[in-house]
Amino acid sequence: MNKKTLIGGALAVVAILGIAVWWFVFKDDAPKAVSVDDANAQLDADLAADDAAVAGFDGDINGIWVIDDEIGTFDFETASGSFAGFRVDEELTVGAVTAVGRSGGVTGSLTIDGNTLTAAQIAVDMNTIVSNDSRRERAIRNTIDATNHPTGTFTLTQPVELAAGLADGDQVAVDAVGDLTINGTTNEVTFAITALIRDDGFGVVTGSVDVVWQDFNITPPSAPVVVSIADEGILEFQLVVAKG
Repeated sequence: MNKKTLIGGALAVVAILGIAVWWFVFKDDAPKAVSVDDANAQLDADLAADDAAVAGFDGDINGIWVIDDEIGTFDFETASGSFAGFRVDEELTVGAVTAVGRSGGVTGSLTIDGNTLTAAQIAVDMNTIVSNDSRRERAIRNTIDATNHPTGTFTLTQPVELAAGLADGDQVAVDAVGDLTINGTTNEVTFAITALIRDDGFGVVTGSVDVVWQDFNITPPSAPVVVSIADEGILEFQLVVAKG
C-alpha cells in the first residue's frame, strides 16, 4: 500500500469521524411540545418526590390562580414545573433539527370569575432561557435583546368563556387573545390553551401560538454550521397554578 493510499484512507476516516461528531453534537434531540397530559403526569412525579402537602379542591374554580414557582425543577429532560419558550426549525450543514429555548423564570396569575377567564398576566425572564444546545443560548439572548428587554409578557385582552366541566376535572381547550411583548415589541396574538384542574387543588395549563419573528423585530442569528432558520416558530408555555 503506497503513501498516497494511506493518506487518502486517513483523510476519509477523519472525514467520517468528523461527520459522526457533528451529527452527535447537533442531532435533533429537541424536547416534545407541551401537552397537558405530559405536564399532569410530571406534576404527579414532582409532588411524590417532594412529599408536598396539598389542600385539595373544593370545586369552586372562581378566584385568582397563581403560577407556582416552587413545584418541580425545570429542565429539558423532565419538563418539570412552569416554563415558557420557543421552538423553531433549523437547517444545519448536517441536516434538519428543531431548536428549542425555554425559561423556568415564569411568574403571573390567572383570574376566573363566573366560569370566565377575565384576566391573565404572565411574565417570563428572558435572561434565563436555556436551550437543548447550550451554544445557542448567548445568541438567543442577543437576538431578543434580553439585556435591554429582560422580560417577555402576555396579557389577556378579551374574556374567555370556560366550559363547566373544568370544575369536574375535564380538560378544556380554549383560545385566549392578548398582547404579547417580546424584544420591546407588542403584538396581539391568540394562544391555543388547554387547561385541567386536579382534585388536589393544582391546575395545569399549556398553550402555544405560531409567530413570525420579524413581527417582533427579531432576526434569527447566524452561525457557520447554520444553513437557515425558519422565519416562523412556535411560542409555548406550561404552567402549574394554585388558587391564591
